[in-house]
Amino acid sequence: MKELCYNLTQYETKKLFATITIEEIHLKNGDILFEEYDQCEKLAYVVNGTIIAKQNFSDGHDCILKVLSKGDFIGINLIFSSNPQYKASFYSKGDSTIKVISREDLLKLMENKVVKENVLARISDCAIELNEHIKLLNHRSIRSKFCYYLYTQYQQNDSLEFKMNISKTNLAALLNVERPSLSFEVKKLIREGVIKNKNKDYTILDLNKILKEI
Repeated sequence: MKELCYNLTQYETKKLFATITIEEIHLKNGDILFEEYDQCEKLAYVVNGTIIAKQNFSDGHDCILKVLSKGDFIGINLIFSSNPQYKASFYSKGDSTIKVISREDLLKLMENKVVKENVLARISDCAIELNEHIKLLNHRSIRSKFCYYLYTQYQQNDSLEFKMNISKTNLAALLNVERPSLSFEVKKLIREGVIKNKNKDYTILDLNKILKEI
């Protein structure tokens, strides 16, 4: 939550947070934090663990919209909306700890110019992330979708080596593909010497081939 006070001193941050109420929530695997269509009345922050944002369709099909981890905010792009309804359900993958503050307390924090700028920056980041997700889903083949996802991980980590904090099942849902088909493409890329992986550790061996696929 203190990411909102980036560029403030420790004293200024402590003074600001002394004026608001922070609720801490502990979740177990499968616990739901927010349901789809719930009103977004609080800002949530992931202290630790993994939160999955999943949209459910009437035909039983699920689509993972986002995987959130330590340092991510939930609802920062909705809390000031004219229609602040969650567009997905948020549930815990494993044990998670979440901190939440009310809309009123967030507004109180935003009376500080630095905090206001940090909140606006986070909202802008959400718009960029949404655009990236749309680009991802616009790729037609499973191979190109996965390669684009690898490229975004490379950009985010600024390294050809990175850890994927997401299971194959959840990644398949995020890419909107079948898990066996995704596993086939991953193995194919490994055989071709484009990538290598051990458990959740991935290394891009041939970035040029990744770029050609996307």
